[in-house]
Amino acid sequence: MYVWQWAFTINDEIVVVIGRTWRELIKLWTKIVMNTLLQRGCRIVIYVHNLSYEFQFLSGIFSFNKENVFALKSRKVLKAEMLENTIELRCSYIQSNMSLSAFLKEMNVEHKKLSGDDYDYTKQRFSWTKLSEEELQYDIHDVVGLIEAIQIRMQMGNDNLYTIPLTSTGYVRRDVKKIMRPHKQYIESIHPDYKLFKLLRWAFRGGDTHANRYYANRIIENVKSADRSSSYPDVACNCQFPISKFQIIANADMDKVVENIKRGRAVVMHVAITNIRLIDDGEGNPYLSKHKCIIQNGVYDNGRVLEAEYLETAITDVDLKIILDMYEWDDIVVTEAYYSRYGKLPNALINLFIGYYHDKTALKGIEDQALNYALSKAKINSVYGLMAQNPLKGEQIYNTDYESLWEVEENETEEAFNKAIKRATLPYQWGVWVTALARYRLHEGIKLAGYGFVYADTDSVKYDGNIDWDEYNQKRIHDSLSSGANAVDRKGKEHYMGVYEFEGIYDRFCTMGAKKYAYEKDGKLHLTVSGVNKKKGSDELGQIENFKPGFIFHAAGGNELIYNDHPEIEEVEIEGHRQKITRNVVIKDSTYTLGLTAEYERLIQDCSLKFNSNYGNKSLT
Repeated sequence: MYVWQWAFTINDEIVVVIGRTWRELIKLWTKIVMNTLLQRGCRIVIYVHNLSYEFQFLSGIFSFNKENVFALKSRKVLKAEMLENTIELRCSYIQSNMSLSAFLKEMNVEHKKLSGDDYDYTKQRFSWTKLSEEELQYDIHDVVGLIEAIQIRMQMGNDNLYTIPLTSTGYVRRDVKKIMRPHKQYIESIHPDYKLFKLLRWAFRGGDTHANRYYANRIIENVKSADRSSSYPDVACNCQFPISKFQIIANADMDKVVENIKRGRAVVMHVAITNIRLIDDGEGNPYLSKHKCIIQNGVYDNGRVLEAEYLETAITDVDLKIILDMYEWDDIVVTEAYYSRYGKLPNALINLFIGYYHDKTALKGIEDQALNYALSKAKINSVYGLMAQNPLKGEQIYNTDYESLWEVEENETEEAFNKAIKRATLPYQWGVWVTALARYRLHEGIKLAGYGFVYADTDSVKYDGNIDWDEYNQKRIHDSLSSGANAVDRKGKEHYMGVYEFEGIYDRFCTMGAKKYAYEKDGKLHLTVSGVNKKKGSDELGQIENFKPGFIFHAAGGNELIYNDHPEIEEVEIEGHRQKITRNVVIKDSTYTLGLTAEYERLIQDCSLKFNSNYGNKSLT
């Protein structure tokens, strides 16, 4: 501890208290608790930006009961109560889902976060170190700006400290609960039972992100990019979903599955496939994911199945359409299958998506509406999250008796599921179908790219060659006009959910796998690598030729957290002072090294040999 700052409101005035030691903070909070809160039977709510980080230090000073610490996952603390439950700490980072700088900017507060360039975080400071006026102003702006931001947040939602959501998705959850209240009994009637849920959970996959192995680790010129507009909201508004309670298909086999699909039914099934392989060795985006399959003797393309002697997995009828498009096999056995009637989602839910979409489109680019635009954009992307929420997510338990302080309490019993599913806002199967349908729409775009397909990420296709998206987009426009999933921007331009929008041409492009690529456009270098800062990473990389295995990012490598739950040293002597060492977390600079697994590197080398003589000469379909 070298400084702490606390801003609070008294009769609409913001008061700031600054201290330098834990002793001072303990004294202040204890006085307030003893002299005011216990007598009145109330509590103070304190927002802490990134409570998860600060909690590690606070928990070494104050006592927290495991019943009063609420975490979303290990070391991700949402809120915590302390001092006889008179002080409630809440995480404003989780509430806003933004960095403090971004949050204060989005809320357009008076006291925005001051530039970090003026605050040297590498400087050693202690409670006796003299702080400059600039450093103190930096500290004060952090907490005053946060109070202003939370107040604006409450005003916008007509909230108070009792009603304001604890998480950024809480706003959408509230909207969904309100509009789905008349459908409550219907939703409860179609929730899956425990056995079906486990099959649905196995069948669930997220967005499809993959690099074509024939183009990987090589620089390609004139790569084009097209993004699908509002992919998840589009399928929610314009596609059909399982809308009746799932029924088991007795004595299921593939013939019965196909029969149900032809009758317009949604199907989820467990299949066992013998000797599966790609129909076309030039297929650039193998669909089956290794981590979603039980496999014997498989060959893989960076986590995707190229072939296998034997494979088991859970899929929907939507997945089956894609699989039939690119794989063949000797035998397929359906071991378990369920069907439901296909139909549109409730109008209330579709209209909620459309309302958010209208707001987002109409507000984009309007300077004084930047806040409302950001909130609308976040909302439209959050509705899907409510559908895909796992009701059996393990509970994070904080307990000082544990060696690591945190333990996941798994309870995946049928009893726990039956209890949890009653609290689900939307049926889990709708989330399974949203991502499956979005993957199918992406698959359609990849097929149009043919052998020119280079890279895909959820709603984006990057390709070599030319595609006329017009015919495909006309179908999506027709769907969106029928459902109302279209909107006009401030310039009068019409926008439609689900269309592929051309995003331009990259002068040069290079990928080394999922979430790992660099490109040059209009003379500027851009970088996307999971775990590497985009701006710093581009500057550090310098040129696209350096984007290859072995390159090390230092400045852009991010940070590494080291948690010291049980410090071995209790006290040290520094600058003539005795410094106590309590529970802490160290932030240290980290590095990131570009690399390929040995298996993927061998595959790329093999594909590179084929590229010029075979693959590269095939025309686009």
